[in-house]
Amino acid sequence: MKLSWIFLLFGVVTAILLSAAYIRFELYINSVWLISIFVISIVGKNLENIKHITFILLFMVLVEYLAILYLLKYNPNELPPYLNNALIFGTHFILDLITMILLKYRMRLSLKYIRKTNPENWQSVYMTHADPILYGIFFAFIIVDLAAFGENLIRNMDLFFGVSEEASKPFWSWGWVYKSYEYLKSILLACVITTLLATIFVERQRPDTPDEESESES
Repeated sequence: MKLSWIFLLFGVVTAILLSAAYIRFELYINSVWLISIFVISIVGKNLENIKHITFILLFMVLVEYLAILYLLKYNPNELPPYLNNALIFGTHFILDLITMILLKYRMRLSLKYIRKTNPENWQSVYMTHADPILYGIFFAFIIVDLAAFGENLIRNMDLFFGVSEEASKPFWSWGWVYKSYEYLKSILLACVITTLLATIFVERQRPDTPDEESESES
């Protein structure tokens, strides 16, 4: 069996195992994984780009945690469930959209940062395999968020739009995305971690840059 197929099989198995773990410990295990990968990217070689990507993801996880914590526990208005769900799904959508935009321009942001902090090392910034893959994963996050938000509107159209009870009643049982929302997000989060781990493996196999080679020879 070729190495590429073995690596693909490893990625699939890892994603499945991570998905199962995420369903039970979603936020906590995600934070632990991201922090671990961030530490690895700091001490590892050829991982400058992973460090920047992971920092963006960690920052957005913190923002998401604070936003959802406020909506669930510290919201003084005590909104009804249908409005609270709309706010939660809407918040997830906005934060996932921001994350996708940051990932889209990640290399440009990394170059600006590295030119200010360590301009001699600007060649260490480039597009990794993780950049387009994570962009696609967060596009999937956005689709799930919009589906959940739209389903919440449809299920409660009588409360949101004043539609008659007779017309809205057939949609009260709709809950396909709502009931599977955590599972879908868990699978996507597992794909994020799997992508980062796979990219670390690939980046560690990259040959040294000419500058590094000359330094090692001298």
